[in-house]
Amino acid sequence: MFKYLKEKKQKLLRFLFGSFSFTALMFAFQACYGMPGNQMEAIIQGRVSDVETNEPVEGLMVVSEDVSFVDTTDHNGVFSDAEKRYLYDLQEFRFTVTDIDSTEHGQYETLDTMVYGSDLTQPLQFKVKKVSDAQ
Repeated sequence: MFKYLKEKKQKLLRFLFGSFSFTALMFAFQACYGMPGNQMEAIIQGRVSDVETNEPVEGLMVVSEDVSFVDTTDHNGVFSDAEKRYLYDLQEFRFTVTDIDSTEHGQYETLDTMVYGSDLTQPLQFKVKKVSDAQ
């Protein structure tokens, strides 16, 4: 009877030790290599300014279909979606900045640019060129 209990105890201890060892290994792996799929989290935000004057530009639409982001710049040239966190893999994303109110603040060229995924962890800076003044 004691031999049976001793074998059961040893099996239980092996199982617990193995489980704890596996869990510790997984924590070490994640600490070294990050989340599975190398996904990162970011809040997309930034500022659009005039390439010549460095003044903020209001009324431009900033779009990235890669992460389903759309916003319009405010009077400070700022765009942001602080309410939503975007998960992405490390790669490049296309951003398009388009003038949607050329008669009110002047007309600006459309900017089509690529942004590395690692750059999404900080505010983006886009510069646009003015084509004509407001009418």
